[in-house]
Amino acid sequence: MQNAVYRQADPERVASSAGLMRTFFYLGAIAASAAGGIAFGGSTAGDGLPVLAAVMLVASTLFVLLTLADRSLARLAGPEGAPS
Repeated sequence: MQNAVYRQADPERVASSAGLMRTFFYLGAIAASAAGGIAFGGSTAGDGLPVLAAVMLVASTLFVLLTLADRSLARLAGPEGAPS
């Protein structure tokens, strides 16, 4: 992912793009830890797995919809829709 950021970012914005990438990696780790803590509480019995699965399903559906709606991805494709 870091190579993709370096390849696709404007040269004058590489540092800020890399910083934003790291920031969102850390925010994702914090959100995952919070979701695990909420789902399992103080128990390790596995009773929170359905809650965690529901959270993951909602999040993944949201991310797929956001990706499909992103029109800027079309300009990254080369001829015949192949990645450039």
